[in-house]
This record gives sequence, C-alpha cells and structure tokens, in this order.
Amino acid sequence: MNLSTLMTLRDHLKIQHHVPGRIRIKFTPALLADPRAMALRDKTTDLPAFVREVRVNVFTRDIVIEYDPKAVVPEALHEALTTADQERLSELAAQFETV
Repeated sequence: MNLSTLMTLRDHLKIQHHVPGRIRIKFTPALLADPRAMALRDKTTDLPAFVREVRVNVFTRDIVIEYDPKAVVPEALHEALTTADQERLSELAAQFETV
C-alpha cells in the first residue's frame, strides 16, 4: 500500500477515528471499483518508514494505519487524508517522503 495512492483516493475516504499513532479510515463501496484502489491490496510495499502496520478489511470497509506519532505530526497525516487543496497535499506528501 502506497500512502500517496491512499491520499489520491481521499474522496472515497472518511476518517472514523484518529488518536496519535493510529488512524481508522472508512471507505465507500465505490472505492472497490476505482482502478487506483488495486494498489491498496498489497499492504507491504512502498510504506513510509513511520508506518508500523496497515490493516485493510474489505468486509467492514476500513483501513487501520498504525504509525509512529513521534516521526510524523498526527495532524499532518489527518490533513493529508482530508484536504481538498492539491498544493497543500503536495507539500504534505513531500514531508512524508523525508521521514
């Protein structure tokens, strides 16, 4: 799973719960029809160093990401998954690549 791919799919996502170190994201059924979502199947590739674990459950339509809150600002991760501002998204994605 590539975090950048997840960020591009944010129209299908809704953050259900977020505490520093763990974020639960619900996704719409439409996500399953989006060809970009195929990259989410492989949970172990292209993960940033700050991500500890990713769990995807298609039956409950959620993604749980456990991450190191000392390595990435939790609010920045939250913003990256919710912002509609493409310029800001690019800035955040660049920040995550340096972590």
